[in-house]
Amino acid sequence: MKKHFSTLLLVAAILTANLATGAIASGKKIDEPMQAAITWLSLADAVKAQDRWNQAAGAFKAGIELQDWETTLPKARQPLGAVKQRKHLATEATTALPGVPDGEYAIMGFQTEFANKKSATEILVLQKEADGAWRTVGYFIQ
Repeated sequence: MKKHFSTLLLVAAILTANLATGAIASGKKIDEPMQAAITWLSLADAVKAQDRWNQAAGAFKAGIELQDWETTLPKARQPLGAVKQRKHLATEATTALPGVPDGEYAIMGFQTEFANKKSATEILVLQKEADGAWRTVGYFIQ
C-alpha cells in the first residue's frame, strides 16, 4: 500500500502542475465526488482527525495508521492557519491511475487561501468504493 501512496503522490504532483497551467479543463461538474470532497475538506478545516478517518477510503486507511494520521495532518495544516477562501479549480475523472487498481476516481484541485499562506493548491483524490460512496484516498497540499 505504501507503493500506492507513492504513486498517488506522484499523480498529485503531476496534476498540480497541470492545474497551475490550466491543462485540465475546469468547470466539469461531478456532484457526488464534489460533495464528498466538500465534506472531507470541512472536517480537515475543523481539525477532526477521527471524522476525516471515518470518511476516508479503505486504501487511504491501509496506507497510514489512525494514530499517525492524527498527528500528520495537524502538523501540515496548523502552520497555514484558518481557511479564508477555497475555490474549486478543476476535476478530472478517470478509471485508471498508475500503480493502483482500476476503478472510478475523481482528482480535484482547489486553490485555497489560508490565514498564513496566501495561495496553496489542495489536491484530493477520491475513489468510488464498492458501496457506491465516494471517499478520499489521497490529500496533498502545495
